[in-house]
Amino acid sequence: MKKIAIILLAAVALMTACKKQQIDSFHGNENLYFDIGMAGFRDSVLYTFAKFPGKSKDTVFIPVRVAGNRIGDKDRTYSVKVIDTASTALPGIHYQPLQADYLFAAGYGIQRLPVVVYNTDTNLLKQAVTLKLEIVPGEDFNAELTKLITTRIVFSAKLEKPNWWDMWLGGYYSTVKHQLFRLSATTDDLTTAGIDAPKNLYFVDKLKALLTSPATWVANNPDKGYVFSVRSDGDYDFYDAGTPDKKFLYKKDAATGKYFFMDENGIKVI
Repeated sequence: MKKIAIILLAAVALMTACKKQQIDSFHGNENLYFDIGMAGFRDSVLYTFAKFPGKSKDTVFIPVRVAGNRIGDKDRTYSVKVIDTASTALPGIHYQPLQADYLFAAGYGIQRLPVVVYNTDTNLLKQAVTLKLEIVPGEDFNAELTKLITTRIVFSAKLEKPNWWDMWLGGYYSTVKHQLFRLSATTDDLTTAGIDAPKNLYFVDKLKALLTSPATWVANNPDKGYVFSVRSDGDYDFYDAGTPDKKFLYKKDAATGKYFFMDENGIKVI
């Protein structure tokens, strides 16, 4: 009986402590956390400029949610910092430095943190960079949900080889050829179904037209905003006017006298 009494007293004490914690939590600041699951991601937000090669920058929005009770009668602010030691992205080069604080509007349980990322580093064509963020506690919000207050943005200008590539464009894959295909075909949604062969071959022919005569393609597609200009060595540059630092080389082959686009590995695009 004595043991039972001790257990009951312990249970009452625990319930009292829990109740007190709930009361304190009710009157204290609410916690914020990154809710990237609602955006379809798990532990990182992924972004690629490869699908928007003409963009020199873009904004990645990260959902920030209130945990628990919501005080909706006033605007509040929250802060986020970059964890430099866990980031490879550099301020001013890969992303716009964060603001000192951000608005969390009254009456809302979720806001979107805007992070501006840049597409000016040509190395993004080869490898991704990481930007790790952490919510900082402040006057209006706590940041006690330690497993949910950090997240990463992983971004690049790379493309990944699609499963239909080998069937319609051959076994050799390169990012440059993929970019030129997307530009000329205006799609990336081919299939491996034989019934779709006429449509898929139509898209392949559009790529061939660009590879054969970039000058003609530029003249026929002024809305694309591309430039085809001769270099001092007699070769050519092909590029989007919006991102002039990212050029495709159109080079003369000494053996045949023909011109070819050169990919990121120095191999002719055919």
